[in-house]
Amino acid sequence: MKDATGYKEVRLVLRAQLLRCEWPRDILRIMAVAMLHRKTAEQLCLLHEPIMRALYRCRNNVTDKDVLSAITVIITRFNVAGLRPHDMLIHMGFKFAARARSLRGMKRFLKLQRERDNGMSRNQFRSVIAKFSIGHRGLGEIRNGRWRRSELLQVLTGFDDDADLSMEKQYHLGSFLHRQDWQYLHGWVAVLARCKASDAIWEEWQQWKVCDARRRPKTLQSHARMNTRIRGDYWFIEQMAYSGDIKRAWQLLGESDVPFERLKSRVTHRLLDHLEYCTVWSDAIATAMLRKYDYELGIIEKALGVTWEALREDGDGRHVLFRDQEEALEELSADSWTPNENFGFPHADSATLATEQEQSLHDAPEGDLVDHTQPA
Repeated sequence: MKDATGYKEVRLVLRAQLLRCEWPRDILRIMAVAMLHRKTAEQLCLLHEPIMRALYRCRNNVTDKDVLSAITVIITRFNVAGLRPHDMLIHMGFKFAARARSLRGMKRFLKLQRERDNGMSRNQFRSVIAKFSIGHRGLGEIRNGRWRRSELLQVLTGFDDDADLSMEKQYHLGSFLHRQDWQYLHGWVAVLARCKASDAIWEEWQQWKVCDARRRPKTLQSHARMNTRIRGDYWFIEQMAYSGDIKRAWQLLGESDVPFERLKSRVTHRLLDHLEYCTVWSDAIATAMLRKYDYELGIIEKALGVTWEALREDGDGRHVLFRDQEEALEELSADSWTPNENFGFPHADSATLATEQEQSLHDAPEGDLVDHTQPA
């Protein structure tokens, strides 16, 4: 680097070094050398894309929490040197804070975003919510586990120690929300549902009922039978059901234009668990009750390791085993067994979270085969 004569040559050298980095310590070493001189420090600050690519490569070797720590150090060193790190590094910071389930990290980087008065684009807003791992398949939980509900609610609706700030100075995720834009509202309502914040969803529903997208609905180009009003009403019903407030979910169904038969089965099953709150009745509900009975019977049969074998056309038959009964009963007795998947929901405050030692044991890579000839 000392042989580089111009700004372009300095950037080429720094970029080449960053392309070789696969560990956070490698990136920080390059930064330590570059920060020795103002000229090289300024050029490194311009290389946000190579820095970000190097940080993403580090995910193959370290946890997302370690990557978050590296991002924090990088931005802090730039700030101390009087340099302005690129906005994309800030965005990367709160995405990794979301991945690492870090309340402190989310607070730090959302505050930086607010201080820069950048707002948050719809893509940034949606990507942060996606990193909370609220999907029903549970894929995001494999690497990082789940958020604690009380902490995620602080990120969404306001940090406890900043409650006295004015609305203009608030920097929780909700302060970046644009309710008139469906791309924002869609993810926002979903993450509130996963936190079981039914009161907040109800408030959003009251605002949704008077917004232009519902009062003057438009057709959707990719779905001829759907419009902005039906799409929004359906989403609110579904998410209110996921929040666990079934009484309000039935109330939303009664106030909406959505017929019961258009709801997904995983939504109708939740509603039918509490028919005492039913606000509308139709033949479709009676049919759905029969389907729900068949579905739940299938869960019981699968859990017990049996299946139904029909013997005659009149419906007579018998249950036969399809797996070992001892194995099936052992699975049923496990504390982790549940009849339905519950991925995407943050842990309650009383839940016991895995320690870093337990997580590192879970994530430990495999090595060579064990030599059974050696004494234990």
